Formats: sequence, C-alpha cells, structure tokens
Amino acid sequence: MTTTAQSRTAPLVEVGRWLIRATAPVLWPLAGSVLFRQVYFAAAAALLGVGAGAIASLAVDGPTPAWLPGTVWTLIGVLAGLTLVKAVAGYLEHFLGHWVAFKALELLRVRLYRALVPLAHQAARNASSGDLLTRATKDVDRIEVFFAHTLAPAVTAVTMPALVLAVMGPQVGGPAALAAGVGLGLSVVVVPALGVRASQRGADAANARRGEIAQHITDSVQGMSEVTGYGHVDRRLEETAALDEALQSDGAVRGRWAVAREGAAQAVSLATLPAVVAAGAASGADLVPLAAFTAMVWALFDATAGVRGFAGTLDASMAAARRVHQIAVRAPDVADPPTPVPVPAGSLGVRVEDVDYAYPSEAEARPTALAGITLEVPAGSHTALMGASGSGKSSILRLLARHDDATAGTVALTGAEGAAVPVSAVALEDLRTATHYVTQQTTLFRGSIAENLRLSAPRADDDRLWEALEAAQLAEAVRKRGGLDTQVGEQGRRLSGGQRQRLGVARAVLARPRVLLLDEYTSHLDPETAAAVRAGLRAALPEATIVEATHTSAGLDAADQVVVLDAGRIVACGRPEDLKRGGPLARLIARETDRA
Repeated sequence: MTTTAQSRTAPLVEVGRWLIRATAPVLWPLAGSVLFRQVYFAAAAALLGVGAGAIASLAVDGPTPAWLPGTVWTLIGVLAGLTLVKAVAGYLEHFLGHWVAFKALELLRVRLYRALVPLAHQAARNASSGDLLTRATKDVDRIEVFFAHTLAPAVTAVTMPALVLAVMGPQVGGPAALAAGVGLGLSVVVVPALGVRASQRGADAANARRGEIAQHITDSVQGMSEVTGYGHVDRRLEETAALDEALQSDGAVRGRWAVAREGAAQAVSLATLPAVVAAGAASGADLVPLAAFTAMVWALFDATAGVRGFAGTLDASMAAARRVHQIAVRAPDVADPPTPVPVPAGSLGVRVEDVDYAYPSEAEARPTALAGITLEVPAGSHTALMGASGSGKSSILRLLARHDDATAGTVALTGAEGAAVPVSAVALEDLRTATHYVTQQTTLFRGSIAENLRLSAPRADDDRLWEALEAAQLAEAVRKRGGLDTQVGEQGRRLSGGQRQRLGVARAVLARPRVLLLDEYTSHLDPETAAAVRAGLRAALPEATIVEATHTSAGLDAADQVVVLDAGRIVACGRPEDLKRGGPLARLIARETDRA
C-alpha cells in the first residue's frame, strides 16, 4: 500500500510520468500548440530581421543579400505575408492552448475524483475537507497552467534561438554568432536555474499552507454557530491572520528569486545586443545581415522569457502535482478481493471471531480499539452494542461495513445454512448492497429531500419516498415544510439534528438492506420520537438483521441480545432482561439514571 508519507516524498520523475499518463489525450494538441508558437516567433523574428535589413540596405551601396526583397512592393508583400502567418499562428496557438487547458482540467479532476471514491472512508477519517478541496481546485489549476500556458513557451525559448543561429550565423560570421549564442544561452540555461531548489522548497511549503488555510476557513464556516456561541471569533480571525502571514513568508522566497531572475535576464539582454554589434563590426560582417541578425536576437530575448516563466511556475506546478499525486496513486485501505465470493442468499447473520483491531496510523504503534471480540448475531435478530464512548461500539460497526479491516480474526456474514463468508472476500459493491450503515451524523448534500433520499435508491418513486419518511417518523414534518422538493441547504443545515438523523433512517428503509448497522442513530431525538422511529424501522424492515451501537439504555428491551463493551473488550453478553439484574449493564444503567 502507498502511504501518504511515501507519496509526499515521491520523486519528481515519478510525479512527472504520472502527469504525462494522466494527460495523455492532450499531448497531441499540446504539440500542435508548441508548433504554432514556434511558427509565430519565427514569423516575428523574420519580420524584424527583414525590416531591419531593408532599412540598413538604404545606407549601403551595392547589391542586397539574396534573402532580402529587391523591390518595395515585394518587400511590402513579404512583410504582409509574415504578418498574416504570425497572426494565424498566434490564433491557433492560443486556441489549442485553451483547449488543452480545459481538457487537462477535466482529465485531472476526473482522475482525482475517481481515486477518491475508493478512498472515501479513509479520506473522511484522515483528511480534511478543506485540504481536499484545495487539491481538487487550486492545485489542479496550477498543473493546468503549467501544461497549457508554460510548456509551449519554454520549448520555443530553446528551439528558436538554435534555429536563428543556424540560419543567420553563416551570414554574420562566427564572432557575432558566438556573442549572440552566449547571451541567449545564459538567458535560457543559467538565469532560469537561479534559486530553483529554494523556490521548490518555498512552493511545497506554500501549497501545504494553502491547504491549512482552506481547512481552517472551512472549519470556521461550518462551525460558525459554535465559534460565535463560545466567543471565539477573534481567536479564529487571529489564527487565520497568522496562517496568512506564514503563507506570505513561504512565498517570499519564490518572489525574491523571481525578481533576481528577471533582473539578471534584463542585464544579459542589454549586454548581448551591443556585444553582437561590436563582434560583427570587428570581424567585418556586412551591415545588412548584421542589422537583421541583431534585430532577430532582440526578438529572441522575448521568446526566452518563456524559460523564466517555466522556471517560475515549474516549482509551484510540481508542488501542486505532488499533492494531487498523493491522492491519485494512494491505494485504498480496503479493496475488492482478487476473486470475490458472492454474498449468501436469504437472510444474513453476522459472525465475529477473535477479532483485534487497531486504528489506522502511520505510527509504528497503532492505538488498539478492539481486542479478542467474538460475537454471533443470528439472521433477523436485533443486537445492541452498549458501552461508554470509546468502548469500541462504532469500531465493530466499521468492521462489519468493511470501512476498515480487522488487525486479526474474522468478520463474516452467515447464510441461512450457517455458511460463513468473510466480508473481506465479498466484492465491496455487493457488501454495500447487502448492508447499510446509518451513522450519528447523516451526510446530506445541497438539494431537495427527494434528491437526498434517492442517493440510496435512485429509481424510487415518490410513493416509496413517502413510505420511507413515514417509517422514519418524518413524513408529517416534510409535508409541513413543502413536500419532497423542500431544500435541505448546505450539509442539511435547514433541518434540525433530529430531522437529519431521521432522513438517514429513511434512506436505510429505501435501501432495503439485509443487515442494518445503526450508530447512535437516535441520539438527537426525544425518547418518544426515538421509540416511534425504532418501531417504524423494524416494521419497514421486518427481516433485516440489526446491529445497533448505543450508549443509552433506551430501546434495549427491543433487542434480542445486548453486548456490553468496555475498553475494546466484551464484558457481558445476553438477553437484556437478564443483564439488567446485575453486572456491567446494570452499572451503566445506574450511572445513566444518576446523571439524569
């Protein structure tokens, strides 16, 4: 498995190869953009060269060079033709460049989102939404800018000086060509290399800092009620300002080196042009070709700016590519088996045998959540996992849903004939169809109640939606709010906590799972409503096997079996009426009564 740490240190060569594979469909259009840019600068250099040569020929007696038009009308025609070629080439370069830009955005974002789908559960646990958003937007944008608007100028900055020197060098002689070659070489090779490593380190730090800022702002906005309610507005603003100052500091290194490169480039160009003229004059070069060559070299310094732009954006683009690469190549903690086994037919039970589980961590010592768990849940029964927060209830549900795999032991589904199939041997899609996990915090998207319900049953008609809402004791509230088209708002914020939970229960009813996993699913409901939801859920899914995690005694009487957990171990298991007479469950209920 590729860990985050390993991805973070991926060599630039590896990241570059991945980037080329990811953007393979745009490479031919990109090559076309490079070609037309070279035609554009060739026409631009020729325009200046022919114009300068024509002006210089007025001061020279005798025949003009063969490459210079002999009449005024021919000169006008050549200049007009070169202007037209330059305009068409410029248009085609920009057209292809923008096409590459939009297509590259599509390819990179689709690849990133596809990589995130199997990582959804571990991303939700380990990554921050603000940082992921920055990778999917700002970082991909930086990669696109490099591909579409930086690579072509950089290639042209190398090829065009070589072409002009090869064509015009024999016309002006070795000394002038050498002077131009040295100046252009410094501008193409030496100047862009100034501060590259320091700029790369600054870009890595700045991109990581942007992720921190995005997450900080996301947390502040999503937790606005808590921030304002507890009087932490000034504190959050101060923290944001501190992060912004740190970002400015990270970017200052790149800024200083960019200024240094630009200054050095101007100095080189200002020194090169007089050197070309002096070298040509000293070696006896003809005035007309020397004037044309000097004008073309002047134009070439504009072309070499592409390399400086390349150096200025390469560090930021590769830093962004590294961050996208971390997600795109990361192997999921949970993956489909090589040869999936079908889920047993009919009603399903659950079997957990001698299971240990440690929380995923990059540290060598992983914190233990479960130890020696053995549990049998018969098909169609209701088992309640009871215990204080942190006792391991939710960890068992995560293993049953295969959001993680056990460190040791077996987690299996059992069929009607008692055959056990490990959940790790079942295709994830089949497992997700057979089971449904209702968490304490229901994830809702901006949209209508109907749209959020149909996430678990896309083809469900309105009648089925209302039946599910009735089972979840939410139908009356939805009717009062305007029906199935009622908008829930960002993350369901237009609904109360209890309504969001009941919407999650309605989704479970629509999914019609054979194994239903419930994690504190009535924690935001009053006792009367919670009891009605439990009854409605069981009536809607009479044959489903239910495994419920709870830290309260409410509803335990409806369970066939209660499992009491403490510090990741089972300390009691049996019928609720038996366990209430004494022991761990009786003590938990007594503490609950005292707190009430």
